[in-house]
Amino acid sequence: MLDKKAQNKEARKRKLALQKKYEVRISIVKRGKDSFNKKDFVRAAASYQEYLQIYAELFEVENIYKLNPSHFDSKRQLTEMLLISQLFWDLARINENSPQLQSAFMLNLSQFVKFTVNQPYQVLNAEMLRKYIKNNKRKSPQLDKFNQAYQQIYVQSKKCYISTLCFGQDDIKTLKFRKIKDQLCNSNMGLRFIGFYYKYSSSFVGFLEGKPLIRNFFVFFTKPTLTLLARFISYKRS
Repeated sequence: MLDKKAQNKEARKRKLALQKKYEVRISIVKRGKDSFNKKDFVRAAASYQEYLQIYAELFEVENIYKLNPSHFDSKRQLTEMLLISQLFWDLARINENSPQLQSAFMLNLSQFVKFTVNQPYQVLNAEMLRKYIKNNKRKSPQLDKFNQAYQQIYVQSKKCYISTLCFGQDDIKTLKFRKIKDQLCNSNMGLRFIGFYYKYSSSFVGFLEGKPLIRNFFVFFTKPTLTLLARFISYKRS
C-alpha cells in the first residue's frame, strides 16, 4: 500500500515537472535559435534537444527520433509541427560536417522529411531544402543525402493539388496522376518539374479556396482536360 502511494506521488512529481518544462518550451527554443544565429552550435543543439525531449516525454516515446506527426493535432498544433521540422533541419545542418556525427545527421534529416511530407508547409520546407542544395553544391559533404531527402519529400507525398481539387483525393484519376509523379521523381528534370508544380499549384489552390465562383469556373473547364489526360495515360500503359 505504501509502495503504491509512493509510486503515485512520484508520478505526480514527474507530471508536474513535465508541465513546468512544457510551459517554458518556447523560451528554450528562442535560446537555441539565438545560439544558432551566433554559431554557438553546441548550445543550440542542446536547447533544441531539450525542447524536443519535452515532447518525447509528453508522448511517452523512447527518444526524440520516435516523435511522429501522428502524435500531434495537425489543426491545432500546425505551427508547433512546422517548428519541430525546422529544429530537426537545424540539427541536421549542425551535424552535417562532422564525420563523427553522421548517424545523428541522418536521424535528424530523416525526421525533417517525416515532419514535412504531406503537411501544409511541405512546399515551404522543400523550397528551403532546394535552395540550400543549390547554394552549397561546392561546400556540403552531404549533398547526395540532401538530394535524396528532397526526392523523398515528393516521392512520399500524396498531394496532387489540381487533380484533388477537381476529382477528390481518392478518385482513380487522382491516383493515376500520383503514379505519374512517382515516375517523374526518378529524374532530376522530373524533380524540378514537380517542385515547380507543387510551389505554384499549392498557392493557386489556396487562392481558389476563398473564391468559390472562380473555383467552380476553373474546375468546370479543367475537369474534362484532366479526364482525357487520365484516359490517355491508361491507354499508353495498356
